[in-house]
Amino acid sequence: MTTTPDQTHGEQVLAQATEALRLHTPSGWQVFRVNLLETVRRAYRPSAPIRGRHEQGEFVVSCDVLTADVREAVDRLPQAEVTAVRCVTDEDDHLELLTVETGVRYGAHVPTTAEEVRTAVVATVRELLGEVEGVRVHVHVGDVFQEGPPRTLG
Repeated sequence: MTTTPDQTHGEQVLAQATEALRLHTPSGWQVFRVNLLETVRRAYRPSAPIRGRHEQGEFVVSCDVLTADVREAVDRLPQAEVTAVRCVTDEDDHLELLTVETGVRYGAHVPTTAEEVRTAVVATVRELLGEVEGVRVHVHVGDVFQEGPPRTLG
């Protein structure tokens, strides 16, 4: 390993460590890396619990289930599409805040569409979790989309 006079001590140490790793890396590391990434992708990822309540008592729903139901409800609206959903719960897993980020179709009236999104989200939360008082629903319009072929720059 050759170093030039203007390399700093840190650069020299990094270069030496890199060379040592290259010498001692097993030849099949690429296959292992792919297998590891596939295993991670297939791994079970638990979702945060959210407590609901109906006449039979309390129950727990996965945040992923609530998110999927909210996406489905908003996707039925012709003027909006969901870009993200975030749930915030208290220490007892009761839903406190639901933030829905949306895109609005070009030409749609933004306040009206946002209110339609809010109405659909509130109905979905009530249907899934029962009567939930004090849950705040924030609708964030962060994009405008247009149907048809994508436009290109130029």
